[in-house]
Amino acid sequence: MHPGQIKPNEFELTILESIARKEPSMRRAFGKLRVISREFTGVGCFTNFAFEETTNDLPERQIGLDEMITMPGVPGGMGAVLFCRGGSPRCLEIYSYGDDLWEGVYDGFTVG
Repeated sequence: MHPGQIKPNEFELTILESIARKEPSMRRAFGKLRVISREFTGVGCFTNFAFEETTNDLPERQIGLDEMITMPGVPGGMGAVLFCRGGSPRCLEIYSYGDDLWEGVYDGFTVG
């Protein structure tokens, strides 16, 4: 799947599934995700999701990925954090550790 798809790609879905193992309540929201943008930074990516604003008093929270992402060409490994408001994902940040560059190609990745 190329980066312009409006659904989360295989890499993003694997990360989200790992997050859902520690936060099972998030799994329900993952099936409805629609990607509105991806911003590649050279050391990671921000995947922004469509978000239905229902109320402004919902708490914001961050859920970190506990496992290491192993990516060919990124020797220090990678991590991720999901930014949410209430039970709705807003943004998935994927980042490399240290100064390792990553340009968005996810062939051969593993999480765990």
